[in-house]
Amino acid sequence: MELDDVLANLFALEKNGFHEVVLTGIHLGYYGRDLIPSQTLSKLLDGIVQSPLRLRVRLSSIEPNELTDQIIEQVAADDRICNHFHVPLQSGATSILKRMGRPYTAQAYASTIERIVRKIPHAGLGADVMVGFPGETDDEFEQSYERVKSLPVTYLHVFPFSPRPGTPAAAYPDQVPDTIMKQRAAKMRSVGQQKRATFFAGQINQTATVLVEGRRDRQSGLLKGMTANYISVLIEGEDTLMNQMVAVRLQEGHRQDVLQGFLQ
Repeated sequence: MELDDVLANLFALEKNGFHEVVLTGIHLGYYGRDLIPSQTLSKLLDGIVQSPLRLRVRLSSIEPNELTDQIIEQVAADDRICNHFHVPLQSGATSILKRMGRPYTAQAYASTIERIVRKIPHAGLGADVMVGFPGETDDEFEQSYERVKSLPVTYLHVFPFSPRPGTPAAAYPDQVPDTIMKQRAAKMRSVGQQKRATFFAGQINQTATVLVEGRRDRQSGLLKGMTANYISVLIEGEDTLMNQMVAVRLQEGHRQDVLQGFLQ
């Protein structure tokens, strides 16, 4: 989609009452390469921040080799672009990444994450992590585990390898037994829980802008919303706050997956 068309769609969504839009696509970081003349994701972000748009824009999953310093700078510079990145890792063992055909190393991935944190200390940082890729040895899993443990990410999406018919990996030898994959996934998810808890602890007493959803949290009956840096927040309030941006003071909640927000 042409840059001007993207902006026109954003203005139309804002006019119709939307307060946040997610830019998404396969290889989002390569946006515009197929256009004539070619464009870039950075140029699209420039168009957004230079416009009178008031809604906030969130980037969906973006590959580490597509996440440039310029994009990081743009996110840091304007509150309308959410300080949240979801950067797929897949494995913290470079040997596994090579067998997957991934165009980056575990060290290169770590450098990307560290650059984000230096520029945007309170950014929400998610990572996809696969366990049990064919041929993954105990040593390679431990390499991946230790790498992930050392990364300053704030949450993980952990999943076991699942063979897809017709893909090269489905025919690879040395498929990892399900029991081993489950053990590895549980160990990696434990790290993800620790990282989320550490990140949440660092947000206590911070003031954040929360976009309140259009329905209440099923478990608590409270209003539920999301911060720019991807923290779910529960808030006491009237239904009139739904689909509104509100400023809240973040506090520890009663559940591991959310914080409590008090209106400012």
